[in-house]
This record gives sequence, C-alpha cells and structure tokens, in this order.
Amino acid sequence: MSTSAPIRVQTASLTGMALGIGAYSLFALHDAMVKGVIMTVPAPQILFVRSAVILLLCLLIGRSSVVTGLWQSRNRWLILGRGLMTLAAWVMYYSAGRSLQLAEMTTLYYFAPVLTTVLAVIFLHERLTLARVGGAAIGLFGVMVAANPAGFTLDWPVLLVLAAALCWAIAMILMRTISKSESTLVQVFAQNLIHFLAMGAIALPFWHGMDARQLGLCVMAGLVGGLGQYILVESARQVPASVLGTVEYGALIWSFIFGFLFWGELPQANVYVGALLVVAAGLTLAISERRPGRGMTAAP
Repeated sequence: MSTSAPIRVQTASLTGMALGIGAYSLFALHDAMVKGVIMTVPAPQILFVRSAVILLLCLLIGRSSVVTGLWQSRNRWLILGRGLMTLAAWVMYYSAGRSLQLAEMTTLYYFAPVLTTVLAVIFLHERLTLARVGGAAIGLFGVMVAANPAGFTLDWPVLLVLAAALCWAIAMILMRTISKSESTLVQVFAQNLIHFLAMGAIALPFWHGMDARQLGLCVMAGLVGGLGQYILVESARQVPASVLGTVEYGALIWSFIFGFLFWGELPQANVYVGALLVVAAGLTLAISERRPGRGMTAAP
C-alpha cells in the first residue's frame, strides 16, 4: 500500500498538467480567431458573441441545473470576482492585439504564470518548491528577452497586456479556490454570463454589422474558447495554481505557428529566444513534478 499511493498521486498531477496544456493550446487557437476580426470588430462585441455561444452550450448540456447551481452557490462573490477579472484581462488583451503581433502579445502575457505562482503562495499557502521557483524565473527571463529590453518601450499596448496578465493571475487563484466546491459547468456558465451581460451593455448600443466570415470566426471562437475554459477548470482540480500557471508556458509555440500561418508574421530573433526559454520553463517543471513526492496533488 505504501508504494502505490505515490503512483496514484503522480498520475493525477500529470493528467492535470496535460489538461492544462490542452486548454492553453485551445486558447491559442481561440486568440488567433479573435485576432482575425479584432481589426474590424470591437473587442466588446466579439466577447459578447463568444459568450453567447458558450452560454447556449452550457444550457444545452446542463439545462436548468446550471442556473440552479449558480443560484444556490455559496461562492457567488468569488465567482463574480473571477468573472470580472477574466473579463478585464480579455478586454485589455484583445485591445492590445490591434498593435502587437500574436507571438509578441502572447509572450508578454505569459508574465501571468509568475504572478500566479507568487499569489498562490500568499493566498493559497501552496508549497514553494525549487522547481516551481526555477520554472517561474526561467519563464520571466524569457518574457524579458522577448520584450527586447534594449529597445523596449512601455507603450499602451504593452501595458495593457501586462495589466491583463495581472488580472488573469488573480482569476487563476479564484478559480483554484472555487473549483473545490463548484461544478465545472456552473463555473463556465457563470463566467460567461457575467461577460455576456457586461459586454452586451457596451456592444449592443454601438453594434457593428458583421459579415459571414466575421460572425463565423466569433462563433468558432466561442466553441473553442468554451471547450478550453471547461478543460482549464478540470485541470485546476488536479494541480496547484502555481503548477498550472507555469504549464501555461507550454502552449506558447502555437502563437508562433498560428501567427505565421494566418498572417505571415515573422517575429524578431529575440522573441524566438524568449519563447524557447518559456517553453523550457514548462518542461523543467513537468519533469520535476513527475517525480513522486514533488508537490503532487491527488485527484479529487
């Protein structure tokens, strides 16, 4: 019995990390779809349509149980806080997408895992292992390299992305807390209900007509983003927030692939070097967390 327990714990953590990588890979595809319409459609309108699609999916799957679950939840204020944080993060992030390449935008945004690691120690009292500190440090250094400090200026698009990273880190901490007692579907439904109402109030009075391509990309972003959100919450049940945040680095490569395929973007050499460093941070953490007894988290 004593030898089997570490194996069960290890498997749970690796599964959670794999789910996290899958979720962030879907988010990279989602971001590429949004970037495809962000120059012609306002960000609030994109988020409104995307949230409407996800809400419809949640209601089709969970029916009245998701509404009842949210109404009866004891974590309504935490759910509201998380919804507002993710809303602020995405509005700022996609607004910056008008001025930054996808790879640049994503790499800067990956300052969030460093913040998540720090906040997880402060508020969730998670154990700060050497591997987690090292992974966060390597990732931070990679972001600094990608930002090209020699010619780096803190203009408004960069500041928006960094502010979005802070909001996302806070949302990650809230998600980890809420996931202990709320179903995944209720969390996804609640978050997108907040986005739907807030963005509807902004977008509907100033609605821009959309052609079939623009509407199709927004709908597809809702389908892909909704699946990513669901998988991310499931991942948060199995790994600490500090680990899940660093796993986020592993999906960075997709931003380069999608940026090149869809818009022919070729970032400067420093962005590639920074991206390799942040991927290395994720791999370092994955290898360390795979060892029995190194901060593994059992499946719920």
